[in-house]
This record gives sequence, C-alpha cells and structure tokens, in this order.
Amino acid sequence: MSKARRLSPTRDTRASTATGKGPRLDLLQAAADIVAALPDAVVVTGTDRRVLAANEAGAELLGWELGAVVGQAIADAVAPSERAHVASREDKVLAGEPQRYETRIVNHETGEERDVAVSSGPFRVKGDLIGTVATLRDITEPKRAADTLARSEARYRHLVESASDAIVTLDANGRFTTVNHAAENISGYKRDELVGQWFAPMLPDDDLPKALGHFQRALAGETGLFETQFYRKDGETRIISVTYSTPQRDEEVLCLIRDVTDQKMLQEQLIQSEKMSAIGQLVSGVAHELNNPLAGISAFAQLLLAEKRFPPDQRTAAETIYSEARRASRIVQNLLTFARQHKAEKVPTAINQVLDDTLELRGYELRVRGIDVRREYDETLPDTMADAHQLQQVFLNLITNAEQAMEQRDGHHHRLTVRTRRGGGEAIRIEIEDTGGGIPPNLIERIFNPFFTTKPTGSGTGLGLSISLGIVREHEGRIWAENPAQGGARFVVEIPVTAPRTSGEFTAAAPVHPAGSDQLRVLVVDDEASVRVSLQRYLAGKGHEVETTASGEDALARLKDSKYDAVIVDMRMPDLSGEQLFERLRSNDPAHAERVIFTTGDLVNEQMRRFLDGTGRPCVPKPFEFASFDQALPAARRR
Repeated sequence: MSKARRLSPTRDTRASTATGKGPRLDLLQAAADIVAALPDAVVVTGTDRRVLAANEAGAELLGWELGAVVGQAIADAVAPSERAHVASREDKVLAGEPQRYETRIVNHETGEERDVAVSSGPFRVKGDLIGTVATLRDITEPKRAADTLARSEARYRHLVESASDAIVTLDANGRFTTVNHAAENISGYKRDELVGQWFAPMLPDDDLPKALGHFQRALAGETGLFETQFYRKDGETRIISVTYSTPQRDEEVLCLIRDVTDQKMLQEQLIQSEKMSAIGQLVSGVAHELNNPLAGISAFAQLLLAEKRFPPDQRTAAETIYSEARRASRIVQNLLTFARQHKAEKVPTAINQVLDDTLELRGYELRVRGIDVRREYDETLPDTMADAHQLQQVFLNLITNAEQAMEQRDGHHHRLTVRTRRGGGEAIRIEIEDTGGGIPPNLIERIFNPFFTTKPTGSGTGLGLSISLGIVREHEGRIWAENPAQGGARFVVEIPVTAPRTSGEFTAAAPVHPAGSDQLRVLVVDDEASVRVSLQRYLAGKGHEVETTASGEDALARLKDSKYDAVIVDMRMPDLSGEQLFERLRSNDPAHAERVIFTTGDLVNEQMRRFLDGTGRPCVPKPFEFASFDQALPAARRR
C-alpha cells in the first residue's frame, strides 16, 4: 500500500489528493479566497502596527480602497478616545494572548465612527510572529438597538417603580414573581418577602373564593376588575381594587392594585351624609307639624297652671302635661339638630349639656333594653370652643356601640356610665363606660381603622369610630379605648379647654322689661287654632286687645285697615308664609313690618335662620313659654 501525501502548512501548501487524482489545491489561495468572501472585516497588521493585508470588507470598513489600505497606520483608524485601550490589547496579542473586545473605529472616507467587535490573535508565518490578524464585526446597529432597548426598559422600569399603584406579576401557582415599590408600601412587606409568596393568605376567607375565581379567569386570558379586602403585614385590613390581564396565557398574570380604602370611606361618608340629609329634610318637614300641637299642649298647660283656683290634684296633672310637652319638644329639637346639614362651627359649648342632649336621643332605647344610665358629671367644667353637633355625633356613636355591646352579653342588669372631669392639663375628659363583653386585646389597636368592625355583616359599616377619631382630632383632642379591670369597655375622649374668642359679632342684649299695665293691640297670625286661642287667652288676660286670623292674606287686609302695636306671625302658613307676609309689609307698610314678632317650630332650617337673622325681628320658637312674649312685645310697641 503506497503512502499518501499529508496536508501540512509547514511542508507543502500545494498538496493534492492522496491518490493524485483531480485538480491540485493551493491552500494559500483558498485561504485568501475564503477571507476575501467573509462579510466581516479581516485586517492583518505588522509589528509596526501598519496594515499588511485586508479583505475587501476590511478596507471598506476602514474607508480605503483595497489597494491603498496596505501600509496605513492602524491607530489612525481607531477613535482617539479608544487608541490607548486598543494599543494595550494589541500588545497582549503580540505577547501571544488572543483578545476579544469592543471598540470604535473612524472611517477614513466619511469620518463616521462605528462600533466594532474585535477578535484578534497572533499572525505567524512558518513559525515566525510577524504581526496580528484581527476580525472586526460592525455592531453599530445591533448596539444602538440594544441601547435603545435598554433605555426603554429602564424607562418602563422607572415608570413601574414610581407608580403610585402596586404592579405585580404572579405565576400560574399564584405566587408573586415581580413587585414594584408601591406594592411594598401597600402591603407592608419587603420585596424579598413578597416574591415567592402565595397571595391567598393575605386575603380574608370570605373574599378568597372570589379572588381565586378571577385568578383562574386571568390565566385563561381574560381581563377584569374586582375589589377585595386584604391584610397588611401589620394586620390592618385594607380594601384594594385589582385590575388584571395575562401577558402569557396559562403562565403569568399581571395585576394593577390600588388601595381604595380612603376612597371607599369617603363614598360611605357621602352615602351617610346623603341619608342624614334626607332624614334632615324629612324631620324638618314634620317638625312644624309636631311642634304646632306641642305648642298648643304646652300653652294650654301653662294657662291651666296660671289659674289660681286650680285644684292641687289637677295642678299635678297639668304640670305633668307641661313637663312632657317640653320633653317632647327637646327630643324633636335634638333630632333636628343632629340630622341637619351644617358647616363646622366652633362656639362656646357645655360638654355636659351635649352629653345630656345625646342621652335624651337614646333615652327610649336605653330604657327598653333595661340599661341603667349613670351620669357622673363634674359640674364645674368650663365651656370650651367646640362644634356641639360634631361632638354629639361622636357621643351618639359611642353610646350606641355601648348599647349593642351590652345587648350581646347575657345578664339581667347592665349599666352605662357617662363621666366627665378635668383631664391632664387644660383638658376636659369624657368617659363612656359599659358593662358589655369588652374589646379583645388583639383588636383594641384596630378598632379606629376605617371599615374595621366586629359586628355581623349588615349591622355596621366600620366607619363610626374612624369618623369619631377624625372629629376629635379636628378639635385637637384624643380618643382611645381601654378595658377596665371590672370588665366591659371604656372609651375616653379628651378635648382641650379653649377660651371663647371675643368678637364684635356678638353683643349683649339689653334687658327687656315687661310691658306692665300698658295695653297693646295685637294681631296673631297662625294657622293652628290651638296656638291662636291660647295666645289670645294669655294676652287678653294681660290686658291686651287681641285679634286672631289663620290667613296671611286676611292679616294683610286687617293691617291695611287698622293699626296694631304688635303682629305675631307664624313662619309657615298655607296661603302666605311668614316670610312672604313680612316682605310685603316691608315694601308697602314698613311701620307694621317693624312690629312683627315671628314664631316657628323649625329654627334649624338654614334658609329660615338666614331670613330671620336678616330681618332683625324677634322670633319665639315653638313650643313657647308665654314669658317670651312678655319680653318681645315691648320692642314691638306702637311708636
């Protein structure tokens, strides 16, 4: 068997096939052809750093004709800022270490800088190192695309991280894979605590089935929105709105999560406000109807009590009628005051009186539930600047909660203690204490959180105490709960004592002396017969000449024909209201307009109050004390 000639770059570069058949292969020419056909630039430089050879792609990259590139200094083709870096790399190549790096070159013809990836190694001929051979790949466009992509990713990463809403992704098993900074703030967990955690333990048991159903729909490719409660790391319950979509079906779910707790609280407050407004309008509408008969009852009771020959046993009955009429009137007034809409206004306020008014509102419920009310008031408490209506809302909420807590606890006798005293420093301390089951220690720090409630579903909104907290803070005070040693629960409110501000808006009224024996001619205009008759009897008994009418139009006709020292006018009448009657008098008969005394059973109506304040005329609220007319009549005396 004959030996075949082997290919060897060191022996014979023009080797043929082993059998000697076929064309001979010139390896140097083949290598040159291959290099010439490469899309990447190939440049051979000598030890003097000048170009020895280059393929067509190399010459084009450097900006020379193929024949002119030989002999050019390679450093001239490198961007000035990169020359030191390239020189150090090529030194290592000449020392026998191949190098891979990126740099920028300058096209000789156009002056354009291009980014290139360089793979450089030693170039030897027959074992002798004569320079370096480098392959240069133009990466300008890919690098620009990569830089653009990196900037875009950085921009969107910044948008995600700076978003006020939580943005999270979950895998198909419901475990967090990515979270943004807002997710940490909303949940209270750190990023590394959330990633890998299953979302289910963060949701209440009642909301979990709904959330799992939406998660399955999201995996199936649906988009949607739902609300749920969830537990923060510190145990606080919040309400979140979750908008979801699916970047990768069956693999990943993207969620946009917004904390809507405060929004929900505002919505609930608005709903409650609208309810109270509706109640206020309803109560205001019936207040006149309630106060008119109460005025008649009270007036006739006063007339009976004024009878000197009235039998003692019947006097006791009349006193009871009079007392109960006044009590009913106070209840109507308290209900009107509580239900009406008004701007927050701090005025000198007696805290004990506000508590009494509130207890009177709940008096019936407390009695039928067998709850004994104990008042332990410090009668020396000073008045303080406060909004009595807002404080009444706080006290009513605390008392109602105490009632419900005691009702849920078995026992034949329960007691509600309402206590006031001076607190630390210049403050008034109010304590409302019950004999219910108390507050679980693990919940006592959470009861003032919005929407937190221990009541059954439908029995409470969880807003009462949070609203109370806001009102007390507006008064620069404090409110907290505690469990007394003897059992039950105690809520404590501390309000700072703020001295009333002196202002020119309020002037002390000069004392008014009764009319004495001076006879006045009085016209009573009221559609309630009981009010007309009782006023006629009382004023006639005082020696006055009294006429009555149920019609505003009839009153105008009488006033046109006759002169009166005083005109007592009800604000609400079917044919002509007191306001309309007064405006007609002010326009056509100003002398009689200056002698008007108004009566009404609805002084909490803001529009009516503004009108009455603007007239400057006295107003006697219903049900009235006859003595009020003794004071008002002298101011209306005929001039």
